[in-house]
Amino acid sequence: MHRWFWGAAVLTTWLVLSVGTIVYQKQKLDETERLEYEAAAAVAAWADEFAAWTKMRIAELRVMAGTTAVRSGNDEEALPYLAEERTRHADLPLLGLIGPDGTIVFPDGSSASVKEDGAVPHEADGGGMLYGPVDGPHGETGLVLAFPVERTDGAPGGAVGSFVPLAWVHETFYTYTLTEEQTVYFLAGDAAFRLTEGGGPAEDPGLAGRIGSRDDADSGVIRFERDGEDFLLIYGKAAGTPWTLAAAAPGRLLLASAGSGFWRTAAGFALLDAVLLLLLYVFHQGFASRFRDLKKRLAQMSHAARHDLLTALPNRLQLREALNALIRSHPFSEDRLIGLVLIDLDRFKNVNDALGHNVGDRLLIAAAGQLGAALREGQRLYRLGGDEFVLLFEALKAPGEGIAEAERVLGRLREPIRLEHHEFIVTGSAGISFYPKHAASGGELLRNADLAMYRAKKLGGGCLVCYDESMVGQTTREVAIEQHLRKAVAEGELALVYQPIQAIAKGKCGLFAEALLRWHSRELGPVRPDLFIPIAESTGLIIEIGEWVLRQACTQLGMWRRSGLPIDRVSVNLSAIQLEQPGFVDTVRTILAETGCDPDGLMLELTESAVISRMDVIARTLRELSDLGILIALDDFGIGYSSLSVLNQLDVDVLKIDRSFISRIHDGSKDRALVKVILSIASLLGIDSIAEGVETEEQLEMLRGMQCTHAQGYLLSKPLDRAEFERYAVRYRNPGLT
Repeated sequence: MHRWFWGAAVLTTWLVLSVGTIVYQKQKLDETERLEYEAAAAVAAWADEFAAWTKMRIAELRVMAGTTAVRSGNDEEALPYLAEERTRHADLPLLGLIGPDGTIVFPDGSSASVKEDGAVPHEADGGGMLYGPVDGPHGETGLVLAFPVERTDGAPGGAVGSFVPLAWVHETFYTYTLTEEQTVYFLAGDAAFRLTEGGGPAEDPGLAGRIGSRDDADSGVIRFERDGEDFLLIYGKAAGTPWTLAAAAPGRLLLASAGSGFWRTAAGFALLDAVLLLLLYVFHQGFASRFRDLKKRLAQMSHAARHDLLTALPNRLQLREALNALIRSHPFSEDRLIGLVLIDLDRFKNVNDALGHNVGDRLLIAAAGQLGAALREGQRLYRLGGDEFVLLFEALKAPGEGIAEAERVLGRLREPIRLEHHEFIVTGSAGISFYPKHAASGGELLRNADLAMYRAKKLGGGCLVCYDESMVGQTTREVAIEQHLRKAVAEGELALVYQPIQAIAKGKCGLFAEALLRWHSRELGPVRPDLFIPIAESTGLIIEIGEWVLRQACTQLGMWRRSGLPIDRVSVNLSAIQLEQPGFVDTVRTILAETGCDPDGLMLELTESAVISRMDVIARTLRELSDLGILIALDDFGIGYSSLSVLNQLDVDVLKIDRSFISRIHDGSKDRALVKVILSIASLLGIDSIAEGVETEEQLEMLRGMQCTHAQGYLLSKPLDRAEFERYAVRYRNPGLT
């Protein structure tokens, strides 16, 4: 019995050690595979970012290729145009013209060839071409993105190209460090280049062939040997291009605890098992510190690659994966819809500017919490970055169900948020699109929701807009308007017209002129102000255009006064962006001095909504302008949210009543009472009033009876060019003169 007991104990010990050893080995192998997968996912994310940037750059080149300056085939005109375009992206590489011989010429006179041996061409969507690698104009190695040009003179067309140094690719797209001994590579066809932070890329022959045989895989890990040491090559392909990004790291950092087949075979012997466990323990302890650091870094990298660091929500990478999975499974979903809602928080920049980024970050976290708390089964929330969030709805029966759910979630977002001594009401502009109703892919679904969101922004924000096909054409028009608007001032396409503002109160006389901007583009024809002015504001072009308008109006008033015409004042509309510019008051002072215009002859108009957005900065600027003797008019008064508060904080000389009130003043509605109240406020404050949009004699007589001092509208006159306005002024002074 005693012998049987000890025999059973030995056998049990042997079995436990054997099974324990095998399980331990299996766990280490699984852990190594997981780390390899996470590293491959990170490199694939780099490649996806680079592919997205490449496609965006090709789209910009497509727009440039359609401009008159490039299509004319005149290098003396096209090269300066490309040099000016490059100033918009100072950190990006050179722009140049590619001739039929494959030579790219840059504005600085240097050149490079895109058809040298080793350059791999690849046709992109829409006819774009990508070449790499190419020797640059100053000896650096890089890529060339190009889009063909159809010349207007019928000559053989070339292309517009962008040279991208590989060193820039390394600095821009390699965000994470896998290990301290990591080596980064860029592969193009059969060529592979080792990228370094301090110097230029160095060619590494033979490396590309290791990945070339695995063309079906978008990313992965390959083991290879170099100088007697095992390495892991982790690669990711840039979708839509022939290029691959890769990183190599010593295999010992991942494989240190994996074990070998020999020891697993010897696991049947208890003594060898014990020795094996002892060796594994010592071996593991020897590399424990380094392995833990690597594991921690890879875990952080994996989380950062797939989650938003501020809100811990899934990020763009996870959104793309979820969309692709839903679309792949859609044929089995019984014709249900996938809904995607893109939400952009309204006026969030004001919070950062006024209270600091710390409060802004806390508000973002709170807003994400309110959105997340509103989710139901089959609904997911992602953060794209900044103040943009995405809602993903699965298995919708109809678009109306998705719209109703989106409105419900947006309603939850509007609930008050308290942070310390501040209370916030957060609203969001949202766009929604549906698969497969509006899109054939996940990327197209997101793009269409983005277009709908920008339409919601233009409607004033705080609302939801559903995508429709007309938005694509509208966006294309806006891109064309922006490109041509950048040249409008220099090419003399802008002009001013003047609408009379006439005194109507008893005992008052005087004629003013409101300067209104018009644009007649050579390529686009007449462009409405409500189309191009918002684009000018969003791109910052309004600063240059606004200065031109102010100078032209002041010059014209000076000429009218010197010629004796009875024009007392010229009114110019301002954007809040102009008022927020440092040195704006000095600019106005300089223009008045150079044009000889008296300050009391200039009236600057701004809307109530523009004032409210940055009250502290704008109020200070307006006080300085008033000190110069310039009059300030508050336009569209009565349609905002804090009108009386604005009057209390600003020194306003004139109130302009919005045309929406005047159009309904005679039908007995509440608008008549509102107009009367506004005019009473103006009278009590001792300031003038101007009624906009006066179109009937009945409206004019009612305004006179309410003590309105001035009026403008089509009843008096439509906007006139300079010569027509001068004739109007002569008739105003001499009513009997025809």
